[in-house]
Amino acid sequence: MSQSSGTTAAGDEAPIAPTEVARLREALALAHATVESSERFSRHGLLMQAFMDGSAQLAWLKDERGRLVWANRHWFEQFGVDESAALDKSDFELFPEAEAQRIRALDLDVLGGHAPRHSIETMIGRDGRELIWRVTRFPFHDAAGQRYVGGLAEDDTERVRQHEVAHRQTITDNLTGLLNRNGFDAQAEPELLRARRRGSSCTLVCIGLDGLGGVNERLGSAASDALISLASMILRKSFRTTDIVARIGDDSFAILAPDSYGEVDVIRRRLQAAVAELSANPILEAQFDFRIGLLHCEPAGSESLAQLLELVDRQMTAAS
Repeated sequence: MSQSSGTTAAGDEAPIAPTEVARLREALALAHATVESSERFSRHGLLMQAFMDGSAQLAWLKDERGRLVWANRHWFEQFGVDESAALDKSDFELFPEAEAQRIRALDLDVLGGHAPRHSIETMIGRDGRELIWRVTRFPFHDAAGQRYVGGLAEDDTERVRQHEVAHRQTITDNLTGLLNRNGFDAQAEPELLRARRRGSSCTLVCIGLDGLGGVNERLGSAASDALISLASMILRKSFRTTDIVARIGDDSFAILAPDSYGEVDVIRRRLQAAVAELSANPILEAQFDFRIGLLHCEPAGSESLAQLLELVDRQMTAAS
């Protein structure tokens, strides 16, 4: 009987241990899963990029140093920069100094917290127009712990403009373009309080146009409207741009002149000149009278604007 040499015959292969087979199978499965995951990530990334590029919102991502890491197509179009020229650049390289400082302060505030921050901001587009945006900034970290600031901005210009127009209509007199009573109250009351806090005085003026009904009867409503419009133009010319001028009734006007200490006589002379100019206008074919009341408002006063208007009205009535 021949003895075995304990070696494998030429051309034979040593069998692979079961544990090594299992390890190789796991490695192959992991590699396959990695490829699938990479392909899936690539597909999802392309879909997400297309989704964000189709959005009307601006979207961007910056690292903690303030450098632009990513932005959607609308962001690059809005600011008129190429992707290759903007990526990895800071706001100080992309925007004017003051604008960059404002943006950086907002980003740092987000990085210092954990919650999104919402704001209304104005931005200048590539066409030079000032746009109003509703902006949301939010912080997050990647798997390596790197901090980022994400941003989304939606153009709110049209809605804000429409709101401003609607608001102006509620506080503006349609005929003269002056403030109406609501607008006068809204602007004059805070100014009166500010003057008192500053320790400065102001003057409240009321003007009544008597005889307006006679003009309407003799010449019609168009003539009386023209007279009121003429009076408003003369009053605008007679007072400073800082004075608050309003038409508070059909035939009455009110003016609050802040920081007018010692100027009551000056205001009175201006008004007398305005009345003389109005009276000399050829549109007036009816007898016309003017009632004028002036009230010097001391800083120590405590009356509300409505109470002061009543005092001036009583003054005008007593003088008539």
